[in-house]
Order: sequence, then C-alpha cells, then structure tokens
Amino acid sequence: MPDKPVAPQQPVSAAERPASGRQGAAPVLRVAELTVRFGGVVAVDNVSFAVEPGVAVGLIGPNGAGKSTALKAIGGEVKPTSGAVFFDEVDLAGRPPHVAARHGLIRTFQLGGEFGRLTVMENLLVAVPGLRGQTIWGALAGKRWWGAAQQAEVRRAQEVLSRLDLRHKDNEYVRDLSGGQRKLVEIGRALMARPKMLLLDEPMAGVNRSLARHIEEALTALRNDGLTLLLVEHELGSVERLCDRVIVMAQGRQIADGDIGQLRSRQEVLSAYLGGR
Repeated sequence: MPDKPVAPQQPVSAAERPASGRQGAAPVLRVAELTVRFGGVVAVDNVSFAVEPGVAVGLIGPNGAGKSTALKAIGGEVKPTSGAVFFDEVDLAGRPPHVAARHGLIRTFQLGGEFGRLTVMENLLVAVPGLRGQTIWGALAGKRWWGAAQQAEVRRAQEVLSRLDLRHKDNEYVRDLSGGQRKLVEIGRALMARPKMLLLDEPMAGVNRSLARHIEEALTALRNDGLTLLLVEHELGSVERLCDRVIVMAQGRQIADGDIGQLRSRQEVLSAYLGGR
C-alpha cells in the first residue's frame, strides 16, 4: 500500500461529531470494581465503567498505568483478582478468551497473532469460528460438504478486505506486508469472528503516519456502522477524532472519564498524562 501524504486536520470533539450509539441503550459492557494484583503489585485498582453499544471508548494514561492489563482482564487473557466484567449481562470475569469470543467480545493485540506463512485471505478464513473445513470430520467429508460454506466466507472476507483497503493484497503472504498492513489484517481477522465489540491494544502503535490514519479511518467507519470499540492508544490525536469518550488511568486507578477536550483542563489528568502533549 503506497504511502500518501495526509493533510493535517483539526481534531473533532465528541460534541461536534455525529451521534454514535443508541440513545438510552443499556451498556453492552459493564466493568465493576475490577482489580488485578501480581504478587504485591496492584496493576489495576478497583476500576469501574460502562460502555454503551455503538460507541468508541479510549483507555489512555501514561506507561505503567494499567491500561493493557485492564484490557487483558476484560478480554479474558488475565484473570482478575476481584471484580466483574459483564458483557451482555453475562459475567465473563476470569473466563478464558475463547469464552468471551463466543459471546462476541473479540480482542486484537499490539503484537498481532496473524500467520506470516499464510496469505491474507487464508488468515481471515482461519479466524472464522466453526468453519466446516477446519475440523477433522470436515476434512474427511470433503469439499462437497463444506465447500459452499467456505465460499460464503470467502465472499465475506473479500468484503472485509475491501473495507480495509486490502483487497489487492488477498493473495500475498502476511509476512511480506508492512507493520500497518499487518495490523489491518489483525482487525480483519477479528471482524471475521462476527464481533459485537472489539478490544484493541494500541492499533496505531509503530505504524507510519499514513497507515495510522488509514487504520483510524477504518475504525471510525466500523464505529459509525454500530460496532462497539474499546481501545488502548497513546496517539491522542487519533483518540480525540475516533473516541466518543475516554477513560484516564494512572498507577492502576481510574482518575477521569469523559470527553478528552473537557479532560484536558483537569489538573489530575494534566499531572498524570496530558501535560505538555
């Protein structure tokens, strides 16, 4: 994907963006008094918040604030010491990631889990849960049994790749892609699992400016289409343009929750993270 110069844009505040989410809808995610301890270290300290369907929420803070640990605890990779994680009113706290995924809570990773020796298309297809041809019985039964289902998923994967501007890369090996393109593949793999909500850990980290903006625009389009997003991200310009609200963490604690433009004036936020940015 060739890099294209991107004209600088002024951040658009949550108040100026078109309304996202469903007015008055019950939260799709409720995190209640979430705490994670590693020995004597409290990585996440009594964090509570809710996320309504169809919105994008940013989880920000300085390095070591506990953001990624909180995301891992929500997605099932880390078992919380205490607290609850309700997704669609089901408490997933302490349940493994595949259980969360079965309910539609899908996480992408800062270091992607894609398969470098498979093509882009193959990476998306192996992410489809329960695809008939992936089972031993499906393989034994042959393509006449599972071929039609796979063709439907191929068409869906092509649509996903088109949305991410990767359709022209479908037959390329993932190992030959740039870092930003690999992150788009990771997002595409997550979409193939039919998520109700995506958890993203620094989707723009280590990506050149052009591709970072492309990832941001792809996530914005997904949010506008009604997909719920919770993301950890250090690039505050992207957070301000993409997220309807932000949750600020410092030293494992949640210290603020609201529109990033409003939070810039709060002293505790300035002291913890935003000062000088």
